[in-house]
Amino acid sequence: MKLAQPSPQQAATIVQAMFAVVSAEGRIAPLPIERESIDAAQRHLLFQDPPLTGVPGRLPDDLASVIDTAALRLQAVRILALLPTIDRRILPEKVQVVQDAAARLGVHEYGLDMLRHAANGRFKRIAFGLMQRFVANNWSPAGRARLRDYVSFVWWMVPQLHGPNTARRNRELLARYQALGQLPPGTFGNAVHRFFTSNAIPMPGDAKSVPWAMHEVYHVLSEYSVGLPAELLLTGFIGGTQDDTCLDQMLFGLMVYHCGRQIIGGFVTEGVLRPDEFFRAIARGAQINIDVMARDWDLFAVAAMPLPDLRAMYSLPAFSAHERRTLATHNGLLAGPGYSLSEPVRVREAAE
Repeated sequence: MKLAQPSPQQAATIVQAMFAVVSAEGRIAPLPIERESIDAAQRHLLFQDPPLTGVPGRLPDDLASVIDTAALRLQAVRILALLPTIDRRILPEKVQVVQDAAARLGVHEYGLDMLRHAANGRFKRIAFGLMQRFVANNWSPAGRARLRDYVSFVWWMVPQLHGPNTARRNRELLARYQALGQLPPGTFGNAVHRFFTSNAIPMPGDAKSVPWAMHEVYHVLSEYSVGLPAELLLTGFIGGTQDDTCLDQMLFGLMVYHCGRQIIGGFVTEGVLRPDEFFRAIARGAQINIDVMARDWDLFAVAAMPLPDLRAMYSLPAFSAHERRTLATHNGLLAGPGYSLSEPVRVREAAE
């Protein structure tokens, strides 16, 4: 998610549009967490610190004339699209304001479809759409989800269908991941191996695994821990690193981990959003200069690099001392060699 810095007038217009969304154009009083989220989005995504003030009301009449570049229009719509989830209700009235703003700005994103389906309770439609986009972007060699790609994807996900040749390739893949544990502590590869083993996650090649490690790699690079609210922060971070699929990640995280909506199975929860941390996670991801989901990115080519050096090479901002202390109070950071925390910190110690 590329971030453009708006002019003062543009920033004020986007902020007023944000208040239009959370108030459903003046019909609903914004909640404190919505106001907090608007402030956090301003600080981290619009570079406005201190944040600008706004009032509930209609979308600005001059929205399209003031937000006049393609990059800023896309950025504005993406920010607006996150807001209907903040109150955990995903109300049609708020979603409609986002749709109206996107229409005025000439922007269409799959995230807008996600919001429309969510407002109507059609979460299976969201699940199918996300799977279709994952297959097209990360699985299909043609860059589009063909029938053969769906068949191949499902086949990979059902180990009982695999024959002797696949079993052999899986053993070789598993051996490569297991060998990462022999690298020195503090290296990227050793940290990936440690993440798998310490969280009892089957490695790629294992009969119970998936044949990629993208999610785990993002955990290691970002330093966000497992559990909540760290998993929600990770979806913000991953979304920040992406372009076309940024809202896929961020809205999925907010709907599942904050709104408590079931999309693709697994656990859900409600009310874990910490706005400043979430929007900061998006901004951190937006600054990274690599896409680990790209087909030409190779984990093993950089496995021997020390983690701090790899993060610096990828232009990933380090946590401030304040962020480390705050995240540590709710187990938000990974600990060990190569991380900001060398060892786990008890909540009482971190708060002191």
